[in-house]
Amino acid sequence: MNRRKFIQSSAALSAIGAAPFVPFSISTADAGTITPSADESGYRALVCLFLFGGNDSHNMIVPFQTSEYNSYAASRNGQAAGNGLALPLASLLPISPTGLGSSSLGFHPAMPSMQALFADAAKPLAIVANTGPLLSETTLSQYQTSNVELPPQLFSHSDMQMHWQSMRPDQPAVTGWGGRIADVFRVASSGRLPVSIGLGGGGIFMKGDIATPYQVMPVRYASGAIDPRTRIARTPVAEINWNWTGSKPQDVFINDYSSARANLLEQQYGRLTKGSLEIGEFVGNAMYAENAGNYSLRNAVPWSSAAGVLNNPLAAQLHAVAAMIAARQALGTTRQVFFVSLGGFDNHGDQFGNVNNTKSLLAGKHYSLLSLVDQALKTFYDATVSMGVSNLVTTMTMSDFGRTLKSNGQGSDHGWGSHQLVLGGAVNGGRVYGDFPFAAKLPLIDIGQGRLLPEIAADVYTARLAQWFGANSTELATIFPNLSRFPSHLPKVASLMKS
Repeated sequence: MNRRKFIQSSAALSAIGAAPFVPFSISTADAGTITPSADESGYRALVCLFLFGGNDSHNMIVPFQTSEYNSYAASRNGQAAGNGLALPLASLLPISPTGLGSSSLGFHPAMPSMQALFADAAKPLAIVANTGPLLSETTLSQYQTSNVELPPQLFSHSDMQMHWQSMRPDQPAVTGWGGRIADVFRVASSGRLPVSIGLGGGGIFMKGDIATPYQVMPVRYASGAIDPRTRIARTPVAEINWNWTGSKPQDVFINDYSSARANLLEQQYGRLTKGSLEIGEFVGNAMYAENAGNYSLRNAVPWSSAAGVLNNPLAAQLHAVAAMIAARQALGTTRQVFFVSLGGFDNHGDQFGNVNNTKSLLAGKHYSLLSLVDQALKTFYDATVSMGVSNLVTTMTMSDFGRTLKSNGQGSDHGWGSHQLVLGGAVNGGRVYGDFPFAAKLPLIDIGQGRLLPEIAADVYTARLAQWFGANSTELATIFPNLSRFPSHLPKVASLMKS
């Protein structure tokens, strides 16, 4: 296996009503020891969708007006027939962001649901333009003269994934910002379930200094419905996991983990395993009713069974998220942070497809992946609306990096700044936050090959969502230690959320 294929495979392995606006600011005080004093009233859930491999967001959202589209097309080396990455103008799904004019941008043709949500009267969908990891506010001149500190190992999958998940590019990745949110909100859970819950990796993202995350499984389907033989949270079963024929093997199995050990490592392993067994039992009992070896969810989730949804791996993760949100009272939590993911976005050589024996961007790997994202996000959002919690649940995207605008002949290479989506009833949507980077803007931020210098620090983008979640200014400084380095970026996303 060559290096590129190895990297691609690794990446694929690695988803309230308006209130007076509180200015987006941070405390200048030392963050110090974490104290759980955040606003935990009501209920809120933050769903973090990581697109592993580096989503080509420059084709997810594209300039639609002639002059800017021409700038975009030239930067992408023209149309697919000439090995360029520019989507045909006629294929784009136009949107009219507030303040940018009618049909100023277009969604990728594989994302009709995002187009509809962006234009919906409730305005639940917003775009955050050209965001990415930074260590300080950086200009093109500073980048070119090496006159500013930069995140280490730029354009590396593993490093950029860690930067996004930890929000500490200047430090070894020890904790993640999702885990640090869970630290702050740890008293928001009266049951055994931790605040941070993973379904698609995100080990470092969910790890806190204090809080321990919990991993569940996506919903599984059989014969066009939820498989009644499986649960998203399960405890190991002795009859399956051991070759044991004695009486009450499960009791022996559980008691063995509770036994005293002389070795400290074995003790720790036993404690963690025992805790996992207990949490799994708690979650299973809270969410499921058992009937003759089959399980049914206690709280029905209005989930679409439209063509493809039950074969969509991201939708299966989000279905599990929706089920846990539906069971929030039984689970005893007022705050939940979920990590879901979809891999396969490292499209160096498989971004194109074939339409009528012609090389095309209207098929291929990236087209298929964006179709999955479009369908899964729409299905999940519709479920939150049907359950009456759309104002309490916000979904946001992250990815390693944007791709290069320049085509390599078969796809795109590793870039930097990228566009992200934020979806939910509390989102002040129908808008683009930040400057959309084409025409006259593009030469000011292109560091080479169409790699875009981010103009909104990832810290600022994610911290605004943590603020909506209930973190106060002092706690934001704890969760995002570098946030104070970006004072001019803060206003760019200040109005992203309605509260």
